[in-house]
Amino acid sequence: MSIILTILKIIGISILIILGILILLILLVLFVPLRYKAAGSYVQEGIDVSGKVRWLMGVVSLTAQYKNGQPFHIKAKVFFITVFDNLKKRKKSKKERKRKRISDEEPQLQAASSTNDEPIDDETMQEERSIEEAASEEIKKETEIEEDFVQGNSQTTEQGAKRTADEVEIDQANDDKADKNKLFQRIKDFLKKLVEVLRNIKFTFHKIYDIIVKIRDNIKYYWELLQQESTKQALGLCTKRLSKIIKNISPQKYEVKLHLGFEDPATMGNVLAVWGILYPFHMGNVDIQPEFDKKIMEGSFRLKGKMSIYIFLWTLWLLITDKNIKQLRKQLDL
Repeated sequence: MSIILTILKIIGISILIILGILILLILLVLFVPLRYKAAGSYVQEGIDVSGKVRWLMGVVSLTAQYKNGQPFHIKAKVFFITVFDNLKKRKKSKKERKRKRISDEEPQLQAASSTNDEPIDDETMQEERSIEEAASEEIKKETEIEEDFVQGNSQTTEQGAKRTADEVEIDQANDDKADKNKLFQRIKDFLKKLVEVLRNIKFTFHKIYDIIVKIRDNIKYYWELLQQESTKQALGLCTKRLSKIIKNISPQKYEVKLHLGFEDPATMGNVLAVWGILYPFHMGNVDIQPEFDKKIMEGSFRLKGKMSIYIFLWTLWLLITDKNIKQLRKQLDL
């Protein structure tokens, strides 16, 4: 009995340890923020951009970089060990190495086989000559058949040219009659198409009227829906959560430096005026170096920030469980 109790005690302690580790991992994922930073520059030589995302003091990290004229480089690390690198050459397997060796040896084997061919004897030469003679005889027969066919065609053309004048007049009369029938058929087809077009116009006007009525009813329905108190509360909650998400993902520190110049000095003056108006928003983090006598556009930026996962999960939970949002989804058939 004591042994069973000891085993149960060990199992319980192990389960508690596993649960504690899982809870700790969940808390780390939810509340330890992802930290990111990025930097880049644009000059006449090209673009240079790099970024890095890390979590839990760099235990998990993702780095991306692009330089002008070089391939895009992305690298992922877990516990400071590289687990993915798109520019790292993959080691070839044994099958691929064997396949490549066989493909390299095939031209050599073909060359060796061609040098080891046996000489042609007299019997084969005679067979080839007899085959050539038979082929030449067949060609002569085909030419004779073609000449006979050409002579037959010439004879038929001579007979066709000997038609009488009466036959020509009959053919002309038949042609005139066929032309008249074609003219009447064209007029008939034109009238049918005209009637069909008029019917389509009438149908189009009815369809446009139905669409206008449907749009009017939809506008009336959605306007009444927006006036409901539950809809106002649901939209207010969505707006509040959206502002929190934007604040969560926005960089805490950033710096932008611009070197701008335009051919028209008035354009540069307008840009500086807008920059001054927006000063309460950027608080000097956007710096402009103006040029009034030449056209130029260069710049660089640096930013750093962090974001927490629980903000997104909590927003998703509210969107699923809030009664006002449920009612709004039901009214919108979502």
